[in-house]
Amino acid sequence: MGWMRVAAVIAGMGSGLLLPTVGHAEDDDEKKEGEDKPALVGGYDEKNGFHIQSEDGNYLLGIGLQAGYKIEPVFLDGKAESRTAFSFLRPIMRGNIFRPWIRFWTSLELADPPIYLLDSYVELQPVDAVGVRAGQQYTPLSRHESWGPQQILFPEFAAIANYYWTGRDKGVTLFGTMEHLEYYAGIYGGSPLRTNRSEAGKYQLNARATFFPMGKPGYGELPYIMSGDEEPPPLNVSFTLQGAGGEVDQVAENFNPESGVFQILREGEHKFVTGGVDLFIQARRFSFFGEAYLSRNNPMNGAPNFTSIGAWFQADYVFYRKVLDFAVRLSFLDPSFELSDDLLYIVEGQVAWFVKAPHLAFKLRYQLAHQQPANGAKEAGVVIPTDVGTSQLITLQLNLAF
Repeated sequence: MGWMRVAAVIAGMGSGLLLPTVGHAEDDDEKKEGEDKPALVGGYDEKNGFHIQSEDGNYLLGIGLQAGYKIEPVFLDGKAESRTAFSFLRPIMRGNIFRPWIRFWTSLELADPPIYLLDSYVELQPVDAVGVRAGQQYTPLSRHESWGPQQILFPEFAAIANYYWTGRDKGVTLFGTMEHLEYYAGIYGGSPLRTNRSEAGKYQLNARATFFPMGKPGYGELPYIMSGDEEPPPLNVSFTLQGAGGEVDQVAENFNPESGVFQILREGEHKFVTGGVDLFIQARRFSFFGEAYLSRNNPMNGAPNFTSIGAWFQADYVFYRKVLDFAVRLSFLDPSFELSDDLLYIVEGQVAWFVKAPHLAFKLRYQLAHQQPANGAKEAGVVIPTDVGTSQLITLQLNLAF
């Protein structure tokens, strides 16, 4: 029977080999009736992780996990603050159905109770140059935010990128990759992450184009480490032009690097237009990556419009084989030109040990951040990304991904 084949595959998944089909009289009878059922392949490989698939590759079901386990003392103006044990904890179900280019992905977030749906979408991409993604998904503003947690350099995403990112939303994205260009354009419902339905009258528009004149860059923010046994290119430069706009319910739903959780606080209707650029330089053991944003905002609560600007950059050097790395990250944010005391500064330094990148890594990071008082921010409809004062934290994080 067909279920016996599935049981045999599950029992032998650890081998990663093609499992022979066990013959039975009943199976022979089925074949005689013209039902030629393909055998299943199961196991683990770098491309598909832990999975079961048909021999022809048209049907695949995989399971995965993205996890960040951390010890992180936090101090605000010298006083100990609450902290969490996880940066992220995301079980994943993914695969393809009918054809390899019809893909699905569903993931949950367990690090911030109660459990909620993070992503659930379907992709159709018959050719690399044209694809469409529909469902709840990460919006494409910010190349940095579009990578997985195992692909980024520091324990969590940059605070400034979080501040301007349009978050996860329900909608449709058109995307594709060519020899020297990667593009995304989408329309979304403008609804907060944990809501089950899009809200009337709300929307977000996103577009991003990344250019790589010297050929496609290496893997995420870890190009040298992830080059494996291959010789990495001596130099690669890429840059991005991106923008977003829309009308949404203003919420504090971005990842907070101090508390390690998503905050969902409705703060009124909000119109915005945001533009940004990034630059990524890869030069063997050294890499540089940074983003800058400019945003015009209309709080729609009677407060005047205001302009916001922010930027961040990071640099790292792999100083031992493709295993040990040292990195720094600097961040700056002026949430409103109209407020005189709302600036945010962040300085971070890190030493990382990539045991088996991107699957297993240890990261030791120190962060110093100062947020000015931002008097009158609430009345002006300006969101301040972190607690007022000077904060320090030390993070020891274990990253696990498959």
